[in-house]
Amino acid sequence: MAKKSGVGMGKFILSIGVVLSVILGIGAAMEAAWASKPIFVFFLIIIGLLVGFKNITSSEVSSFLTGTIALILATAVANLTAIDRVVPMVGTFVQASLANFIVVIGVAAVIVSFKAVYNIAK
Repeated sequence: MAKKSGVGMGKFILSIGVVLSVILGIGAAMEAAWASKPIFVFFLIIIGLLVGFKNITSSEVSSFLTGTIALILATAVANLTAIDRVVPMVGTFVQASLANFIVVIGVAAVIVSFKAVYNIAK
């Protein structure tokens, strides 16, 4: 029963990470100074740690890590800011939102990877 509660809390925390990433993406698109404050990165890292510890079960490790790699590679390869030529600020918003979300997912992926290696080594 406690495991379900932890997973539910993990989903809620991940949702907070998504919302914060989108808000920071909006701020970056508007070139707002507050959107680049280090405290927000700190919050994203904390959210990533909580997601990594609470949200990903052992049966989801492979899918989560594969999805994380795909998201990081797709974001790195895509030049989403080119969309700004067609629709101003949309590409910057998408690029910044994904970059912020990758902070959350990247930290969670490190935790999940450590947990997986630990479980294999047991």
